[in-house]
Amino acid sequence: MLVEERNKCYTARDAYYSCLDEAGPKRAVKSALKEYKRACPGSWVKHFDDKRETELRVKIVLETRAAEATAAKAAAAAATAKAAAA
Repeated sequence: MLVEERNKCYTARDAYYSCLDEAGPKRAVKSALKEYKRACPGSWVKHFDDKRETELRVKIVLETRAAEATAAKAAAAAATAKAAAA
């Protein structure tokens, strides 16, 4: 694959993912997906999509753990304050 073809693929991929992230109109997403699949080899599409899905899952796990840690700290601080007041 030539450099120009790779760049077209990357541009199409980025446009499609931006559409997904923005939750744009379904017509725009379908159009971007069509261009993405046209510009990139099928094996690349699968790789990019698998990678994106994994990254989104990791992001959700990290955000959940951060929220749990914040809640635990707040509970500990409240317990400390309650014990100090008693």
